[in-house]
Amino acid sequence: MTRATASETDKSAETDKRIARGETRRTAILAAATREFGRKGYESARVADIARAAGVTDAGLLHHFATKTDLFMAVVERREEAYQSIRVPAPSLRALFDDFIAAVATAAEEPDLLRFRVMLTGASRIEGHPVEGRAQRTLETALATLVPFVADRIAAGEIRSDQDPQQLVLELLALNEGIRDQWSTLPDRIDYLATFRSAADALYERAASDRPTGEAGSLRASLRDE
Repeated sequence: MTRATASETDKSAETDKRIARGETRRTAILAAATREFGRKGYESARVADIARAAGVTDAGLLHHFATKTDLFMAVVERREEAYQSIRVPAPSLRALFDDFIAAVATAAEEPDLLRFRVMLTGASRIEGHPVEGRAQRTLETALATLVPFVADRIAAGEIRSDQDPQQLVLELLALNEGIRDQWSTLPDRIDYLATFRSAADALYERAASDRPTGEAGSLRASLRDE
């Protein structure tokens, strides 16, 4: 084994610094792009304005993102990160609701990203937009994943047998999207997280089984004891 020379050590340290600076610039660009796209939309936002807000040159921005579309889609992918913690299948429907609430709590920490999500919902319906059809695909995937899980929880007795699985999923998703849209309209008046948590809890309580015995009864008893 040979020992690294002082010159090699210095080069390695300088490389690490360059990588760190590059990541810092990329993060700053994404943050600025999130604000600009969220407030102005894809068409009206300008690369030059994003670069200026991020503290880099136009060329510096294009070094990380070759086109405006590449930058926009990078922000689109970033918006999904908050919801990666949602587990399906979850231990129970209550646990799934709690995962949704936790994801909303994470999302609420970044108001600019929330505004971007609101903008994106409408943009996905615009013909020729980079995200055209994305909302449809996202909803189809959510239904394909969540509806069978809710049906299983009905069969397990956690949820009342008169509940429609797809309706329950659609209501949960609509609560998130609707309250987020309302927050974007009156951000100083509406507490996105608190409002969503209260509405999601009410939805679960309305649908949950009151059966006193079996799995559902044990689950509800344990939830009351927590």
